Amino acid sequence: MDTVETSIKTTPDKRLSQWLFNPFKFVAGYYALFFGLVIILISGFVCRLGYTHFDGVLDVHKGLSAPLWLFLSEGLINWLSMAVPLFFFGLIISPSSFRMIDVVGTQALARWPYLITAVIMLPEANLRAGMYLASKVKYGFTTTTINYTDMLIFVPTVIIIILMIVWTVVLMYRAYSVSCNVKGTKAIITFIVALISAEVFSKFAILLLFA
Repeated sequence: MDTVETSIKTTPDKRLSQWLFNPFKFVAGYYALFFGLVIILISGFVCRLGYTHFDGVLDVHKGLSAPLWLFLSEGLINWLSMAVPLFFFGLIISPSSFRMIDVVGTQALARWPYLITAVIMLPEANLRAGMYLASKVKYGFTTTTINYTDMLIFVPTVIIIILMIVWTVVLMYRAYSVSCNVKGTKAIITFIVALISAEVFSKFAILLLFA
């Protein structure tokens, strides 16, 4: 089945919370894959507008100009870097059978908060503030000028990005838990291992695109 229904009656607030933090109880399979890929590709287009790079499963940086295909590729690499190891870990620890389409589909959908990240990274103020702070940290001084408006935009942007990263990690874990029917210590440990390995692999894979 492509949708997962729950027989437990919930209040509207509870149902909204489930859609926000565990939508995989309601949608999976091909539907999740379709909507997830659409969101990943739209995020790539938005990233191209603001030169924002998702250069790692959890990484977000702004600055380098690049062709559209590279921004789209980053999103796809990050998605598959996480989905593939989780599928194999699921085969190892899951007490029941499951479909690969549910794993890759829900992992694609789990990355939807990064669309919000792509949008809030659009203002050039984020680039100017980032360059200013990076220069200060690296050299102890900077010739880059910055104004209070840039910082007023940059600070809340950083806070929102951190929240989006945390939200995405929560969604990725719950997608793994639901699609592979796993939970407990084994699920947490294998998820952490998959996340670390996916971050490393995606960084190297994306670096090769720049070569």
